[in-house]
Amino acid sequence: MAYTIKLPVFEGPFDLLLHLVKINEMDIYDIPIAEITRQYLDYLHVMQELDLEVAGEFLVMAATLIHLKARTLLPAPPEPEEQEEELGAIMSARELMRQLVEYRKYKEAAAALREREEAAARVLYRIASVEVVPERTKELSLDVSLLYRAFARVLRYVDVQPYRPDLVEQFTVEEKIQYIEDLLRRESEIDLTKLFGRCLNKLEIITTFMAVLELTRLRRIRIVQENPFDTIRILRGPEQIEYEFSEPRHDDNAES
Repeated sequence: MAYTIKLPVFEGPFDLLLHLVKINEMDIYDIPIAEITRQYLDYLHVMQELDLEVAGEFLVMAATLIHLKARTLLPAPPEPEEQEEELGAIMSARELMRQLVEYRKYKEAAAALREREEAAARVLYRIASVEVVPERTKELSLDVSLLYRAFARVLRYVDVQPYRPDLVEQFTVEEKIQYIEDLLRRESEIDLTKLFGRCLNKLEIITTFMAVLELTRLRRIRIVQENPFDTIRILRGPEQIEYEFSEPRHDDNAES
């Protein structure tokens, strides 16, 4: 709460009194600074303690009032240079008033923040339950760049064979997709390096790699690695399609 004073010509906050004096709404001659000081000392006696914020405001504003009253009681100097000094003093007083207004804004903002902090301290939040994750789930999902580097390492160890047009039709991405999914139905996981190691040449490795990328995009497989430099494994994905192959049915009636 702002410190208030009571005078015959004014009653209210001290900073408001100073503001009224500054804008010439009140005559500085009517302000008894001695009475203001006495009231402030009585205020400190009642409070039984020194509020540094209130004391700081009082000292600054009381000094400003004393300066203004002393300047009005003394004869004005006729020299232009001294008039400029007086103008500078007036500007300094205005700057002081601006700083007081800014200081009050900051103090009000600090009080609002304290109220929010106290309100937040009274709120009890529900603690989220901690789910125990099995050790197996520490596996890391791989990005495409790491998968490509693994593919490039395997590709370097394969003998380069001459281009053969007949091999272009021998391996297709669709066939490799079906081959990988068939392996995952028989096995829980596939070693990526061993999968590439079953290929006969680079063309088959490239086709297999494209099939792995497509299955990953469709979320029908997951590429995981528990720790850096560990074995890269292929697991079933959430969107894996379960289907079975069956022999085509023959319509006996059609043959007859």
